[in-house]
Amino acid sequence: MIRTVLLTGTRAPATLDLARRLWREGVRVIGADSMRFPLGRFSKAFASHHRVPPPRQECAGFLRAVEAIARRESVDLIWPTCEEVFHIAAGRAALAAVASVFCPSLEVLERLHHKRRFAEWTRTLGGPITAPESWDARAAPRDKRLIWKPDYSRFAARTRLAAPGDIAGWMAQRFVEGRELCSWALCVNGEVRVLTQYVCPARSGRGAGCAFEPTWSDAVQEFTAVVARALNFTGALAFDFIEAATGTFVLECNPRMTSGLHVLVPEVSIRGLLACGGIALPPPQRAAQLLLPVLASSPRLAGSSPDVLACADDPAPAWAQGLAVAEFLCRSFTQRVSVLAATTLDIEYNGC
Repeated sequence: MIRTVLLTGTRAPATLDLARRLWREGVRVIGADSMRFPLGRFSKAFASHHRVPPPRQECAGFLRAVEAIARRESVDLIWPTCEEVFHIAAGRAALAAVASVFCPSLEVLERLHHKRRFAEWTRTLGGPITAPESWDARAAPRDKRLIWKPDYSRFAARTRLAAPGDIAGWMAQRFVEGRELCSWALCVNGEVRVLTQYVCPARSGRGAGCAFEPTWSDAVQEFTAVVARALNFTGALAFDFIEAATGTFVLECNPRMTSGLHVLVPEVSIRGLLACGGIALPPPQRAAQLLLPVLASSPRLAGSSPDVLACADDPAPAWAQGLAVAEFLCRSFTQRVSVLAATTLDIEYNGC
């Protein structure tokens, strides 16, 4: 049974949610992030919290710090939750000598994270769902309605309907109109232990959802199982889909923790899922939201579901989220990037 878990990427609301669930189940939770004011720093769900070097800029130093924390805190499981998962995977062999590492190899993660390669791979699986036709931007047809996006990107922040000026490192995909939905799964050795599915009635900007309503698709369930088995996947596995009149299509994969955890009812034990096996699907689900982003983007939905950050027995993160936002704003200004890009500037992975 897992006694102590190290969660990296504690800036994310999903990571805070995960930490609280594990804490309430009796797990000792350790946190680490390269931010100065991540949400997790203020949560009593963490027995201790550590600032580490930024993995994108200082990968070797980051891995040494994670290994040192795992040794010092007698960690049983290292669980990377955000995009630092790619950097953890790169150092997985050394870290595995200290504790179990809850992610697959970098080779597997690359196949899922590179948007064009992932789309092409899904079309070989023969399952109920595939990606829309996709091309390297240099080979894209000019007689089709297309979506353009970088091969490595996140939050749909750079997705566009017109071809970019410089198409190196970009892909094109056939435009599909329909209802967007997302999924998140917890997998161990190719087995889907739990799966949630949801739609986002409110978003921060064009991509990142901030309100989450449960839904269900048997085709999405089958597709997730096919991918997990094919890769013998261990870790968090999330997808974005679109339901069209002609069927359901997968748009991209996020092999990390996502907001899908928020719609899983808290009575489902994460510790039990890891140790004892999966539960019947669909699981019990609930609506949730991030109140401040919803207030900013879709105020009519504010308060229509529980706020992920608000918590009677752990109130500090909800009050301290302004510090995290201020850090992102400062980084956005000094690095001359969007606020959304600033949230992952020090952890994102854009290929070897």
